[in-house]
Amino acid sequence: MRAEAKSPTYATLPTKRVTSANTLRPEPAVFLPHERVFGLFLLLAGVCLFVNPAARGVSFVFFACVASIIALVFWTGRKPTLWRWRIRLSSSFVVMGASFYALGVGVPLLGNPTADALLLRWDRDLLGETPAVALEAWLYPWLEDVAMAGYLFFFYYLLAGPGYYCFRDIAVFRKCIVGLFTMYALAFTGYIMFPAVGPHGAMAFHTALQGPWLVDSALGALHRGSNAVDVFPSVHVAASLYLLLFDWQHYRRRFWWVLVPCVVLWWSTVYLRFHYFVDLLAGAAVALIGWWMAQKYAEGRQRQTTGAIAVSDD
Repeated sequence: MRAEAKSPTYATLPTKRVTSANTLRPEPAVFLPHERVFGLFLLLAGVCLFVNPAARGVSFVFFACVASIIALVFWTGRKPTLWRWRIRLSSSFVVMGASFYALGVGVPLLGNPTADALLLRWDRDLLGETPAVALEAWLYPWLEDVAMAGYLFFFYYLLAGPGYYCFRDIAVFRKCIVGLFTMYALAFTGYIMFPAVGPHGAMAFHTALQGPWLVDSALGALHRGSNAVDVFPSVHVAASLYLLLFDWQHYRRRFWWVLVPCVVLWWSTVYLRFHYFVDLLAGAAVALIGWWMAQKYAEGRQRQTTGAIAVSDD
């Protein structure tokens, strides 16, 4: 008997991952939560700098950042393609970088006193001594290089973490950016209120940091790349903790891959004298606020989608 021909099994063929989150429909121009929070921070910082004649020039950096946020919102609203959304969301990194270095120029001109002595006193009240001093007896070149590797891991994770979602699922990427840059807005507010350079610049130590593989070559570049007010809260802790929480929810396998490097990163911030212990506590706090904002935003989007489906069914 002739065998009956079987139909091809398409489920076994490799397919490109496409989700409803990657199917966009026209929407009115709406500011996302992080655009409102970061935009408000930029506007208030710009105004504070503008009214100070000595700082008026740098205020226009903040106003330009606000203008770019507004322009991208309306540009995306006119034609909400995937690439326009990716550009709009990714532009937050550019705005963050520009405002970060502008703070290094503008904050000293505002005349706020340095907060290093205050942060050190908080550490001593909590721990008896700041970890940068307590850990000085445990300095070994090889261990310092390990710590520096953890510290540098931050820059990879900050880009690769959200970058994975950028091309996989635009809705998850949007959620990630909402929480991440809400966190950055709060952190930058802390830089204005509590400007500090950190233990490495505010304190004297008996032993210099050294490590032949990474510390000797990277430490000077990191100090030069600082804006000299970026201590409280610790963004290295805040951003990495936020991304870890996000990966726990959306990419559990990577969470386990990066957990140990992140723990090394957190330890390195005090071991390599970049931060006081209270900076880490504040960083964890703003990370949790950013995480909460991301969850609330996603829940709101889900309610909107459910409501739209219910209306169409009616």
